Amino acid sequence: MERLESETPQASSTLGEIVRYVVVLGLAGAIVWYYYFKPPVHYVDRTAEGETMGTDYAVKVHGFLGYADWNAVADAVKQTLDAVDRAMSTFKPDSDVCRFNATKSTDWFPVSRETAEVVQLALEISTLSDGAFDITVAPLVDLWGFGPNRETLDLATIENRVAEIRHHVGFDKLDVCLEPPSLKKSIPELSIDLSAIAKGYAVDQVAKVLDDHRIGNYMVEVGGEVRCKGNKGTRGDWTIGIEKPLPGQRDDFPGLQRKLQLGNRSLATSGDSRNYRELDGVQFSHIVDPRTGFPAETIRPGEATPTERLGSASVIDSTCARADAWATTMFVLGEKEGLALAEAQGLTVLFLLRSEATNHEEPVIREAASDSEIGKILFTPIPTPLTPSSP
Repeated sequence: MERLESETPQASSTLGEIVRYVVVLGLAGAIVWYYYFKPPVHYVDRTAEGETMGTDYAVKVHGFLGYADWNAVADAVKQTLDAVDRAMSTFKPDSDVCRFNATKSTDWFPVSRETAEVVQLALEISTLSDGAFDITVAPLVDLWGFGPNRETLDLATIENRVAEIRHHVGFDKLDVCLEPPSLKKSIPELSIDLSAIAKGYAVDQVAKVLDDHRIGNYMVEVGGEVRCKGNKGTRGDWTIGIEKPLPGQRDDFPGLQRKLQLGNRSLATSGDSRNYRELDGVQFSHIVDPRTGFPAETIRPGEATPTERLGSASVIDSTCARADAWATTMFVLGEKEGLALAEAQGLTVLFLLRSEATNHEEPVIREAASDSEIGKILFTPIPTPLTPSSP
């Protein structure tokens, strides 16, 4: 009996040594397989492109895992853009915006949470800008021929109707609630247009999709509104261009005035060189000043023709929705008022002004930027004069 008791620990010890030996061999084998026999992981660039909200979109990703399902990501991007369009379009009869515009009720009107969030942000910027940004400008946009209910009217008729329609415009006539998400108009005629903020919001929503898929390097662009994150590897940060605001054919590319490396920020630009119409030989911007009822930068009868005019306003911000709305606001305000408000709000803004072409000479472009910390880095003034052929 004593002999058996003395041998039991020895047998247990031997078994333990065997188990440890097998474990060590297994770990060694796993390490060898991992470094020499595992399937290769390829990091590649991916792109998703298409049409949405009446414009084009592009999503570019750097360092995507080759074995991951990019098609699922691209589908999620498209579904997200379609959802924003279904909610905020002024051309789809069943959208939140169109249904709200069609109702004459002044009771709370249920909408999607996304629509309510966008309207809330719009009203905040309306308040900060004293009405220079106003999504209730919709009937004036229609009057000038840029909305879904546009009319073909001569300039005299339009000018005569501006004062009348302005009585139906005003952000103070609109309320929003997030819980439950709903909107409320104080007058039956009130209608809204989210075109100056919805594309930026769509960019932010797509960025959220990419973040949820743990994608760390991307560039998202919808109709010229851009948001970036990370970089392009050895090629550095994402580089975004700001066009020269030169009049001419809408499909012509006028060249770049600026190339910016945004880092993890958003950029939006509003201008008059792409979307405009001509009445009686005068070019009118699609951006309507809700305070006057006339398109921004309009020269009223009896006013002297300026030696230069605002061509575009660009804003850099952490979110693209804010950048989008502020860019429109800055174009409405113009260089002087815009710079003053930008400084007060700590906004990063770049104004591009062009001289009026004379004697067949090309316009000269002048820059004016707010004095923000980011602006000092990205918007360092280029020596003037600048011509379209400048780099």
